[in-house]
Amino acid sequence: MKNAFRIFFYNGWKRELLIIGIVLLTGAVEGVGIASLWPIVSLISGGPAETSHSMGNAIVVALDAIRLPLTVEVLLGVIVVVSLLRFALTTTATIFIGRSVANIATELRLRLIKAAVRARWSYFTTQPNARFTTAIGADGTRGSAAYRASGSVIAATAKAMVYLCMAFWVSWQFFLAGIAVAVLLWLGVSRFMKMARTAGRGKTKQTLALNKSITDALTNIKALKAMNRHGFILQSFRRNIESLRQALAAETYSESMVRAIQEPILIVFMMGGIYVQHTLFGMSMQQILGSILVLVGLAGTIGDVRGAMQRVMVDSSAFWSMIRLIEETEAEAEAVHGGSEPRFDTGVRLDGVSFGYGDKPILTDVDLAVPPHAVTTVIGASGAGKTTIADVLVGLNRPDKGKVMVGDVELDDIDTIAWRRQLGYIPQETVLFNDTIANNVTLNDETISRESVVAALKAADAWDFVSALPGGIDYVIGVRGSLLSGGQRQRLSIARALCNNPQFLILDEATSALDRETAVEIAKGIRKLIGEKTILAITHQPIWVDAADRVYEIRAGVVKPAEAMASPKPRSA
Repeated sequence: MKNAFRIFFYNGWKRELLIIGIVLLTGAVEGVGIASLWPIVSLISGGPAETSHSMGNAIVVALDAIRLPLTVEVLLGVIVVVSLLRFALTTTATIFIGRSVANIATELRLRLIKAAVRARWSYFTTQPNARFTTAIGADGTRGSAAYRASGSVIAATAKAMVYLCMAFWVSWQFFLAGIAVAVLLWLGVSRFMKMARTAGRGKTKQTLALNKSITDALTNIKALKAMNRHGFILQSFRRNIESLRQALAAETYSESMVRAIQEPILIVFMMGGIYVQHTLFGMSMQQILGSILVLVGLAGTIGDVRGAMQRVMVDSSAFWSMIRLIEETEAEAEAVHGGSEPRFDTGVRLDGVSFGYGDKPILTDVDLAVPPHAVTTVIGASGAGKTTIADVLVGLNRPDKGKVMVGDVELDDIDTIAWRRQLGYIPQETVLFNDTIANNVTLNDETISRESVVAALKAADAWDFVSALPGGIDYVIGVRGSLLSGGQRQRLSIARALCNNPQFLILDEATSALDRETAVEIAKGIRKLIGEKTILAITHQPIWVDAADRVYEIRAGVVKPAEAMASPKPRSA
């Protein structure tokens, strides 16, 4: 029960308290309808309505106060009005709960996405993508179901309290019987409620494990099929799916048993209650009838509490898993700061920069200068630390020692957002979407015009092939750009980096996956940008030595100039 309250009030309390108030009012209105039955039965049986139970007498007094005659027709009309009012209140509460469920599902997803895009880059290097996709997808859906079920638990509990008050009004003996019904129904299903909680936790765990397997498998499916090794994917999926099946089976079994066990317990109490009321307490038929209605309503409400509570136990693990990931990711937020505007006419450099992950050094006392309006190339073997240089320059990783200087200003004193807006970054792995060329270049940024897209494609030497495609920039390129060649995909990546007219262009192994002829063409195209851009090419390919004005070589994290490797280049636009 505590867990249900924590979930329901996690996102606020004003709307939630209003919902509880409406539910309590609904229960009170329903009590008026039940109380109206006492005088109706009395009148139909030919007796005086005033001699019925005090709950019925309250209706008689109320009708007299508003000067309505005490007739069967009037009492039936009261019941009809009460039913309509109960319907209106229930509908209102349902609308509020529905909006709250939609709001919290949306807010949690947006909060996680916002936290993810603001987190430190080093945090992402340790997190599987499946954690975020599972949280945004399956956990988000189940989390909203847990919130809805928590609201139902609290609403049904409030309604049960109203019924207990009515039971106490009937008689203290009947009140104790109502308490006994509640306790027995709860104890009778406690074992299966625990089973539901265990099933829910297993469901959360196995869903994440399955998503991890799917992500890893589909990322490598081509190579695995080529080696006829894709059979292991099925084996891995089978293990995950079997574990998930067991959790789902336990969830279904617990739900079925809880529903099955409730009915016989209720029947036993109803029959026993009638016998005890008639033989021991000598209650009249009117009192017995009203008592049964209260008891049935109480048992049904307790059943609603139980059903909703079971749903909370099944889905709350997903809700709290998502909350933990959100809070963890928010705690890893990157320290974005304000400062002065960057200037690129004086170049960028690293002064004595060292960086490492934990006890593993990556860069050691690196001195490196990137002059303005020139091509600077850093060459080195795979794993030597080339990409780390780019990460430090961009500001994704902060040096453990030394400084990143933009002209005479330290990077820590420059506005982070303004700095990155002037950067164009082209990674080794081209990330393209199953969308149009225009949307892949702009990343759906509506502030970038179609003319700017065309200009970027021309600057990336991509316009010739794009203009020949059906639909031009509106051509859909397939999953991960599968309908284009490797060189065409890389040119789109370059166009994406150029569409915001950056001043500093960083190529991180941007042509390593291409054949030499295509890579040379792209290098020549990049070279044409000199005079407009400052360019840093990080690579292990010799072709970028030929395109460079200045060359550095990195070995085991140590950077040294290799000017002799670069021949003077004409400054052509």
